[in-house]
Amino acid sequence: MTEDNKNTTKEEQNTNKYLIGPGLGIIIMGMSYLVWWLMPFAFDAFNQDMRWAHNWVYTIVILNIGAAWYYKSAVSRIIIVFQAFMLPVTASGSFNTLILTYVSAFIAILWVFIGITEKIKGKKFLIEKLKPKTWNWINLHTMVFTWVLLAHISLVFLIGRLPLEHQLLGFGTYAGYLVNLPPESLEFATWAFDITLLAWAAIVLYEQVKMGYNYKNKPWPKLSFWWVFVCMGSSLIALLIQELTIGF
Repeated sequence: MTEDNKNTTKEEQNTNKYLIGPGLGIIIMGMSYLVWWLMPFAFDAFNQDMRWAHNWVYTIVILNIGAAWYYKSAVSRIIIVFQAFMLPVTASGSFNTLILTYVSAFIAILWVFIGITEKIKGKKFLIEKLKPKTWNWINLHTMVFTWVLLAHISLVFLIGRLPLEHQLLGFGTYAGYLVNLPPESLEFATWAFDITLLAWAAIVLYEQVKMGYNYKNKPWPKLSFWWVFVCMGSSLIALLIQELTIGF
């Protein structure tokens, strides 16, 4: 190996030392969700209206998705797809969000159990039964499905719920999906977060196509990581604007 190649390899390893990418960004987003919904005012909102429990589902699932990006295992990533499926189900208001919180917590515990079991055994489930190509295909495409399902937080709100909310409120604050979700059409932060989250999904899917299977573990593009802060920052700014204009 030439000196230039050695330097390039060493540089790539150093650049990717902490694996900065969409997984870390999503973990930070999930932790921010967790801290926010552990605040006293968040518990006050929850006690007044238990429909805000949908944010607990988002917290658990988002954290789990971020962690899954760092752990390449066919079984654990299949589990994470089921976990991510909780997002559109929750966002649609189809089921009681407190029950969905328990379901998401159970799936997260199951994911951790699988990971610990694989670590203890020293090998991953199905790795000896699947061809390497199939193993890699599952690991890649389960994360792609997960990114798409994460984007459904925004899609369901903007396309599914928003056009119906005004009509449902005409029948009462607990009509239709409002039985399980609070009205959010006037929540500026929800608008900001959902719009920027859609942009994040487009970015991370583009990056995934660009990186492919990434057999050499090359450094991941950083835009999807930094865009997470755009999502959170724009939501906070929108929250401040709402407080200064129409109030809560």
